[in-house]
Amino acid sequence: MNGAQLLVQALRANGVDTIFGLPGDTGMAFYDALYHEPAITHIMTRDERSASFMADVYARVSRRLGVCEGPSGGGATYIIPGVAEAQGSAIPVLCMTSDTPVSEDYRNVLTELDQVGLFRPITKWSERVHRASGMEDAVHRAVRLATSDRPGAVHLSLPADVLEDESDGTARYTSGRESDAVPSSRPRADVSEIERAARLIEGAERPVIVAGGGVMTSGAWDALTAFAEATNIPVGTSINGKGAIAETSPVSLGVVGGNGARSYANAWIAESDLVIFIGTRTDSTTTSHWTLPKRATPPASIHLDLASREIGNTYAASAVLLGDARASLEDLLAAVNVPAVAARNRDRIARLADQKDAYFARVAGEAASDAFPIRPQRLIAALRAALDDDTIIVADPGTPTPYLSAQYVLNRAGRSMVIPRAYGGLGYSIPGVVGAHYAAPGKRVVSVTTDGSFGMSVGALETISRLNLPIVLVHCSNGSFGWIKELQHLDHHQRYFSVDFSTVDYAGIARGFGLKAWDVTAAEDLEGTIRAALAHGGPAFVNVPTIPQTVETPPVSGWEAKVARQRLAAVAAS
Repeated sequence: MNGAQLLVQALRANGVDTIFGLPGDTGMAFYDALYHEPAITHIMTRDERSASFMADVYARVSRRLGVCEGPSGGGATYIIPGVAEAQGSAIPVLCMTSDTPVSEDYRNVLTELDQVGLFRPITKWSERVHRASGMEDAVHRAVRLATSDRPGAVHLSLPADVLEDESDGTARYTSGRESDAVPSSRPRADVSEIERAARLIEGAERPVIVAGGGVMTSGAWDALTAFAEATNIPVGTSINGKGAIAETSPVSLGVVGGNGARSYANAWIAESDLVIFIGTRTDSTTTSHWTLPKRATPPASIHLDLASREIGNTYAASAVLLGDARASLEDLLAAVNVPAVAARNRDRIARLADQKDAYFARVAGEAASDAFPIRPQRLIAALRAALDDDTIIVADPGTPTPYLSAQYVLNRAGRSMVIPRAYGGLGYSIPGVVGAHYAAPGKRVVSVTTDGSFGMSVGALETISRLNLPIVLVHCSNGSFGWIKELQHLDHHQRYFSVDFSTVDYAGIARGFGLKAWDVTAAEDLEGTIRAALAHGGPAFVNVPTIPQTVETPPVSGWEAKVARQRLAAVAAS
């Protein structure tokens, strides 16, 4: 067997059945090996970045290893964005790039570059395979590292001559045992730290939980729900942790932090005397630049995480729970005096219910607006009315993120919304829905994207069309890089520079790629158009002109505060 055949066989032995990528000169032996392996589906993409985004979303939805591949040179440089996003968000992704031959090292052969050096800063592990006989070990090592401890991205550089060379033996890994799922193990936090955490919770007057993406990767939403609802402790989530608890739960605060928090949510973190961090990096967005809670005068905290580097990284932890979220939450629930804690927090949950009711009454009034271009609140309400709870939404940063985070209520726990938050790269959603479809082929998949992202990922429409995927893309069009324009609006006295687009026929472009496409021309037509696209059954595209951020301030706490101050100043001046 040659190196490429050993590579494919090792991937199968680890349970890999889907790969996203595109061909190049240096990977011909690999493609020939895939040709003879019907158990692996290869999704040809139109660019390497799309392949990496597909693999990232595939891994989030399936909680299995996502695999992407591309050729040497430009292919290796183009594939980086999704690999970096996966690493930053603790998502298990294997990136494979074919490489120039080992026999031609340092001779300036076309596309030669130091791939290992390129990928090392954005992965858990990057390795160049130097001989065919080492191929299987390299694959198994990469999969093990991607799925163990804090999951993340790994990279293999595969020289063309190593892929073509014959091995000196037969394949050694032929069990077919699937081992690409996460978590690969469930270590439990230390018993003494569990007891310490339990006593802190029993002594707290105003405890809250902040749950991040680690809860999603662990599949710990049922354990978190059981713990929070038994103790009546409110739960806020990061954007990546949205779905860690059903947002209809009486203890759910929704998303907290600087982006996508409801108007009442952040106050619960600010007034707490104990914060229980679970599977979160305590990053700048979730903590609103470390003001929720205040870093200078923080409350006591308990930090539960699989990565020791994250525990106490920003806030000194009073109890260190190093372990899997699901297993350790089960132990923590057993250690806490549940009746006493629940009784102490019962009145707080009643107050939370009143705040939720007031917030959503206001949002419902905004969503009833017939304004055109359409208010984002109306779009979110239309999506929520048209989509069932099994639908998977993949959204881009920018316009969709704060509105979906705050106002699209998840009636069930689990991963049904995917938004990139490690690096927030535009162009994520349109290719991302392809990964979601193959991760959950029986579920409805919807993209919520923007005109800024459209320009970066339009080629993925051909992939969706060619494969005839039953995907609906909802396109928010406001004619600009709206997030940046809002920053210029609020912080730079409306000096708009290099942010506005010319008029583009987005629906016409989608039709050119073979999608059924609609333009929404009035607010009252929005929900009916979305339902028609869903009923179409094939690739569908809905262009929705939306009010820009400069007119309709999104639920971004810093922006809302600035607008409020400007209004007060205007009133005072008058």
